[in-house]
Amino acid sequence: MPEDPVKTAARLREGAARVRGGAKALEGRAETLPRSLQRRLLKLQANILRDGARDLEDRALEIEPAKGSA
Repeated sequence: MPEDPVKTAARLREGAARVRGGAKALEGRAETLPRSLQRRLLKLQANILRDGARDLEDRALEIEPAKGSA
């Protein structure tokens, strides 16, 4: 039986939220460090995670487009 698109989109959005939480944690850790290569790498990793979360949300929108009226 094919999976329900609404559930799939919801799972993708939940995953995006978890990934953004990880990015926020990395960013927070980076802010506690002095200026260094490690700090820069943590910030780069956080940006990569944010990009991944954005991709997940885009996929969720493809599966279940936003509904509403203006």
